[in-house]
Amino acid sequence: MKDLDKMKFVIDKVFEVISTIILGVMTVLVVYQVVTRYVFSAPSAYSEILSQYLFVWMIMFGSAYVYGSREHLTIDILKDKFPPKMNMIVEICTNVMLFAFIAIICVWGGYLYTVKSAPQVDAQLRISKAILYCSLPVTGVVTLFYSVYNCARAVENYKSHKRDFGDELSGTA
Repeated sequence: MKDLDKMKFVIDKVFEVISTIILGVMTVLVVYQVVTRYVFSAPSAYSEILSQYLFVWMIMFGSAYVYGSREHLTIDILKDKFPPKMNMIVEICTNVMLFAFIAIICVWGGYLYTVKSAPQVDAQLRISKAILYCSLPVTGVVTLFYSVYNCARAVENYKSHKRDFGDELSGTA
């Protein structure tokens, strides 16, 4: 479990840094877009399209990170009332179902769509549209890791008679 904790820590930090950088670059691009549009009456199409691409990447990185840090929206009032063994089983089943969904839809489907869209070139930026769509399989693989980590954590918590309750994880306690 210690190795998984270290890997999760590194992935979390990488995702935090990348998301912060993307947000900063997007802010600069949008300000630039507003200035060129309203001050100089010459809008920049490049900054608009690039900020849209970065927005997609930021959403994908953010959703994977939030799932990994277990700060996503959950309604766990019933699960928190289960006995420890049932709680572990529900946690594992939930993560296995999510693993299957992410593996099939995001990783495999995202990969197929990325490959299919590779020949398409964005008219403004003159880059492959695959750059936009590959955010799905890239962040999907990380979400798969988080699913495995959450299953291992559920088993570890059960063995050590520890229990994570929803409010403790969400930062709203």
